[in-house]
Amino acid sequence: MKLANFLLFQAVWFVAVGGAARGVLWAGPVAALGFLAVHLALVEGRNERWREARYACAVALIGALVDSLLYRFDVTAYPTSRATWTLPFVPPWIASLWLAFALLPRFSLAWLADRPAWASAFGAVGGPLSYWAGTRFGAVAAGESVALTFGALSLEYALVTPLLLRLAPGVGRSRR
Repeated sequence: MKLANFLLFQAVWFVAVGGAARGVLWAGPVAALGFLAVHLALVEGRNERWREARYACAVALIGALVDSLLYRFDVTAYPTSRATWTLPFVPPWIASLWLAFALLPRFSLAWLADRPAWASAFGAVGGPLSYWAGTRFGAVAAGESVALTFGALSLEYALVTPLLLRLAPGVGRSRR
């Protein structure tokens, strides 16, 4: 279960970032919704599935809003999305990555649930590394200051990762 969850997240990441690098902004959301469907099928109980779905959608919305602030202040950039996405917030494939990230606590990140310092360190390193990988694809770029971009992303994910694990439904029941 944990490995499948991790691999599905990676697949969504590659579809979203690879699609965005080619100007296909909706590939990520389609892949993330597929991941959500598979994930929910593995969650027992209708109420628990609804809790998980609401949680994932809330994380996607809040993550996209936070990233939109970084975007509006030129901390981050989405050069391949610029031609087709002119709205003042991040393109939809970014929200899809947040949705997919929200599906990790129950299974593949559950081991971090009781380790907030480790979760914070994991986020502080993993978030910026993921963004850096996106720069290699050409889907994202640093804003006006590379140091500010990666510093802000490191802080964002250092704060968000332990919070997601704390708030995620079902983490305590599915761990280990």
